[in-house]
Amino acid sequence: MLTFSYRNSIRIMKYLPICPKPKAVGFSNIPRDEPTIYVYNHITRRVEPLFLALAAPPDPPIRFFVDIKVARPEIFAETQTDVKNSVFSPGLQEKWSRHALRRKILERASRLLTRFLMANISRYNFIPVFVHDPRSPEEEARRRRINREAFQDCLTSLEANIPVAIAPSGGYTHQDSTKSIIPTTLPSLAELLQKRGKILRIVPSVIKERPQVCHGTYKKYIADRILPYRLCRLLLDRLKIKRYERPRLTVEFLPPVTFPYCDSSKDDKVRFVQHLQQIMYDVLNKE
Repeated sequence: MLTFSYRNSIRIMKYLPICPKPKAVGFSNIPRDEPTIYVYNHITRRVEPLFLALAAPPDPPIRFFVDIKVARPEIFAETQTDVKNSVFSPGLQEKWSRHALRRKILERASRLLTRFLMANISRYNFIPVFVHDPRSPEEEARRRRINREAFQDCLTSLEANIPVAIAPSGGYTHQDSTKSIIPTTLPSLAELLQKRGKILRIVPSVIKERPQVCHGTYKKYIADRILPYRLCRLLLDRLKIKRYERPRLTVEFLPPVTFPYCDSSKDDKVRFVQHLQQIMYDVLNKE
């Protein structure tokens, strides 16, 4: 299976029109040679981490938290389903499922994409975490072990000034979330680093999609990256023949914040995460 390194993957996506390319805002707010963690607005199974990686400095490579379903091959079937639903629209899946040959092509394409995704993720040095609900006591024990290892791995990277990226409450950062428990991984990391004599710089990274990147708008973002198409559409717009509103994808890096406590309570950590989320919501909803 063909694979690419993290840096080469970023180069390919920046210079070839195969995915939306974000514009970085507030690039000077990103610290250098310090323990740095990016926190970004994220909805599970969407690609905000990809946009953050394209907008942030490629060196040193960011270590992202990734669902164990994608990082480990033993849950291939579930990952394949997620990939198929992300790449192919429900309407296309329903239409192609009526024909045996097309259905087989769809299954093989999704299987190939899943294998490609998992093979490349294994090269990116991401941090696997267990995010879905455990189905048995054995799976609960496995979840605790994997997430404990992920926490330690993240702490080691930050001590070595390798940047890490995380959604501030474990992947449930959109305002419509029904998740009642707020994970406190972020302030716990900051507190431990303080005790070891290091200050964690937390960079809120707000990803704005206007319009939202989805099956229906993906082609607009790709076409806008092709210069002749963009110039032609802008000319038609200037001549008032056909209006053209360019799609906008930005990643805004806000000034870094720090966790103010060295020995904090659970309530202090929850309030900090909620405050961080509110900062990001305010910027996200600001036009």
